[in-house]
Amino acid sequence: MGTIKPTIYLLKEDVTDPKKLFKQRLQSREEDGCILYYKRSRPNTPDWAGFVLENFELNSNPFNNSSSYAVVVIKVKNRYFAIPFGMGVHLMDLSKTEYNFGLKTAINAIPKNEIRQLDTTKPEQKSQKTKRLAVVGTTPEDFEINKEKEILRGIVGKVPKNMEVGEAFEGRDSLRTIKPIGSLKVLKQYVRKIYKLYQKQTYKTEYPWIDNISLVRDKKLEEDLNKLLVKELKNGKLDEVYVIPPVYFGEDNLIKGFAFTTGDGTRVDKKSVFEMPSILDWKKSIGDERKKITIDTLSGFKIHEIKEDGRGRSWSLERALSWETDLNDNRYILSEGSWYEVSPNFYDLINSYFQKRVIDGSTLLPTPTKNKIKESEYNKEICDALKGRYLFDLGHPDAKVKYIGKDQNEACDVYDSTTNTFIHVKMGKSSFSLSHLFQQGNFSGIVLRQDEKLLDQFIEHLQNDKYSDAAKLKPLVPSSYNILFVSVVAKNSKKLDIPFFSKVTFYNVANKSLEFAGYKCRFAFVRLP
Repeated sequence: MGTIKPTIYLLKEDVTDPKKLFKQRLQSREEDGCILYYKRSRPNTPDWAGFVLENFELNSNPFNNSSSYAVVVIKVKNRYFAIPFGMGVHLMDLSKTEYNFGLKTAINAIPKNEIRQLDTTKPEQKSQKTKRLAVVGTTPEDFEINKEKEILRGIVGKVPKNMEVGEAFEGRDSLRTIKPIGSLKVLKQYVRKIYKLYQKQTYKTEYPWIDNISLVRDKKLEEDLNKLLVKELKNGKLDEVYVIPPVYFGEDNLIKGFAFTTGDGTRVDKKSVFEMPSILDWKKSIGDERKKITIDTLSGFKIHEIKEDGRGRSWSLERALSWETDLNDNRYILSEGSWYEVSPNFYDLINSYFQKRVIDGSTLLPTPTKNKIKESEYNKEICDALKGRYLFDLGHPDAKVKYIGKDQNEACDVYDSTTNTFIHVKMGKSSFSLSHLFQQGNFSGIVLRQDEKLLDQFIEHLQNDKYSDAAKLKPLVPSSYNILFVSVVAKNSKKLDIPFFSKVTFYNVANKSLEFAGYKCRFAFVRLP
C-alpha cells in the first residue's frame, strides 16, 4: 500500500465552500467524506529539448515532462483542510488559507529545546531574512533571537513520540509532516489531531513574543488597510503620516533632496525639491491631485531622489510612508511599504518606554544656523554653543583623527563634559539612519566600558583638546554618564516622533544593553530653522 507524508493547509473560517479555494474549475471525486480535486496531466516538452535535439543525434525525443495536480480536502469540525499532491499547491488560492497555521501548530508541539531551524524576518528592512540551523536540539535563546525585533516565520524541530503525530514538524503557513499515512480513514484521524494541536495555546507560554509583531499577508486585510491609507491621504489632515525616504539623509553630498510625482506624466525636473520632505510638502507639491488617489492609482504616486548630477532613485510613495492606524480593534503599522499587526500590550510597552526618555532638545542644543547643513557642521555648532563640549565627528576636519581602535570607530559625535554626556546625532529619522544612530551609541558605550585601551585613546583625545579633567573618566563608571541620541528634523514636522520599529531598536539598545550597563539614555529632537 502506498503511503504519504502530508503537507497540510487550514482554510480560513469564512471559506465554507471548498471549491472557492481553487483558481480554476477542477474535476472532483468524494470518498469517505474526503474530496479529491484534480487536473488531468498532459505530457509536455521542456524548453531546452529543442537545443539538445538540434545538436545531438538521437533516434527520438526522450524528453517529456508531466506535472501532476491533486488536492484532498477534509472537513473537521466545520473547518476545511487541504493536502496538496504533486503540483497541487499551484491550484490553490493561498489567500484563502490561514497564515501561520503550520507555525503555530508546530510550536505547540515542538519542545523548546528541540528546535533544529528557525526562519525570521526583521520588519525594518524587508530584505533582511535569516535562517538559523542547528545540528542538535536548540532553544530560541541559543539561536540568539531578538524577540522584540524579529518575526518568526518558520520552525523545524522534533516532536515527542507520545504525541503520535510523527517524528518532526516543519511549520510555516502550512504544516509539513513526516508521519507515513496509508488510508483516508487514518488521514482524517491524523488531521483531527493536528487541528487539536493548532487550537492549543501552549505557544503563548513557551513563545510569548510570537504575537508581538506579525507581517500582514492576508490580501483582503492588506487591501482594507490600503483603503484606509488612501482615505487618510485624500482627506488631507495627515496628522500621523510621515514621509521617511529609505536612504540616509546627509550621507551623500550629491543628494539635493526629494521630489514627488502623481503619475500624470509631469517631468520630475519640473517638480519642487524638498531637502527633508514632510507629508505637508507632499500635499503642497501635488495639489488637487491628492483628491484623485484611489486604490488602483496609489502605486503611481512616487517619491524621487534628486541629485546634483541628475535624477537618482525612485520609490512608490508607500515605500516612504510611516503610518499607524487601527482596524477592528487591532493596531497596524505601515513601514517600508509593508503592513504589520502589533499586539496592543507590546505597542504600549515600546511607546511608553520611548516617550519617558524623550527630552526637549531646544533646552540643550542649538538650532542649526542653516536649513541645509551637514551633520558634521551641526556637531561643530553644538560644540561652539557651550564651553566644555568636544567634537568627535570623524566627518569634520577638526576631528578626523579622533578615532578609537584599529577600525577607526567614532566614540561619539560630541562629548559634553559639563553633563558627562556622549551625544550621537543623525539628520532625519529614516529607519536606516536611526538604526545606525542607535547601534553607534551602543557600540561606543559598551567598548569604552570594557576596553581600557580604547578608553585611554578617548581620554588622550580629550587631553589634546585641553580638557584638564579627562583622566577622571578612568575607570569609566556608566552610572555617572548619559547617552543622548539626537534626530535633526525639518522645521515643519508637525509631531516629533520616530517610526515604531525604530522605537523597538531604541528599546533593545537602551533597555537590554546601555541601561543594563548603567548608562542613562535619552532621545531629543532638534528642528532645522
